[in-house]
Amino acid sequence: MKLEELDRFLNTYTESERWHLQQGPQVLSPRYQAIARTWFAGREMYLFRFKTLLENRYVCVNKESRFTHIPEHIHTVIEFVYVYAGHCTQMIDGREVTMQQGDICLLDTQVPHSIGYLGAEDIVITIEMQKDYLTRGFLQRLGNNGIINSFLMNALSQNAAHDQYLLFKKREENPIHGIIQHILCESYDPGLCSDKMIDAYMVLLFCEILRQYKNQTFSGDPGTRWKIVDILDYIENHYLTATLQETAQIFGFHPNYLSAYIKKETGRSFKELIILQRMCQACFYLSNTNLPVCEIAQKVGYDNLGFFYKKFEHLYHVTPSHWRELQHNG
Repeated sequence: MKLEELDRFLNTYTESERWHLQQGPQVLSPRYQAIARTWFAGREMYLFRFKTLLENRYVCVNKESRFTHIPEHIHTVIEFVYVYAGHCTQMIDGREVTMQQGDICLLDTQVPHSIGYLGAEDIVITIEMQKDYLTRGFLQRLGNNGIINSFLMNALSQNAAHDQYLLFKKREENPIHGIIQHILCESYDPGLCSDKMIDAYMVLLFCEILRQYKNQTFSGDPGTRWKIVDILDYIENHYLTATLQETAQIFGFHPNYLSAYIKKETGRSFKELIILQRMCQACFYLSNTNLPVCEIAQKVGYDNLGFFYKKFEHLYHVTPSHWRELQHNG
């Protein structure tokens, strides 16, 4: 499916939408009779499992039916709600959340929510995925590229679990809409390697969400929280030479304060972050070059090959050679 065909496809009434137009907005689809209900948070609601739809795939994409509402329910999976066009109003655990075109909402598992009536102009896309696809899967893809991605992914996952949902408002020149268009085209008109394509587009989608999450979360008080991202960025770029004293001087901290601040924000010491970044870079060389392990160890700052092996196996629980083999065979 070409992008120019997608809007026409999404606006064409589905069989479900024609049914709801005839029956009226308050009548639920007959399919709800087969959906289990559960008692949660002191009230009865639907339980959406998506077991069949996610049985042989990582991601399930759906356009929500218009001319009806989605009653209160919980999921056993992670869900993205994206307003492709128009708007929608969700009730998330009793809180009203209004979303406009271009907004995206990340909902954790077990979060009671409902979606209000969708009119003819309201195109709402939901993307469901298993929780380990978000956490383990994307940490594996993005975390090995550096400590800043690892930190942001962990922070996003923790905040989503703590706050139950994260809402990202549309920004100008945001490529998220285009990425989701590609995901929809591959989903509704699958071809050769469509699952792989969707997987790749999901990585792009998360990268853009990470950028937006960084800007929303760490751009407030310029004297405190936002600096952790800059500090991690500095460590990524200077991991071969950076010292605690030098880094503290650059960012205007006392070394003892910087050490405690990094530990509080990331759960790791300055030294641990240096080691982690060196290992991230080693993983890159193992995946993308044929350099011998001893040469890779030297390139990431280790003259002692035995020490490099010890640190690598402590982090990844396999030897560097075995790690390389797993990447090439996976």
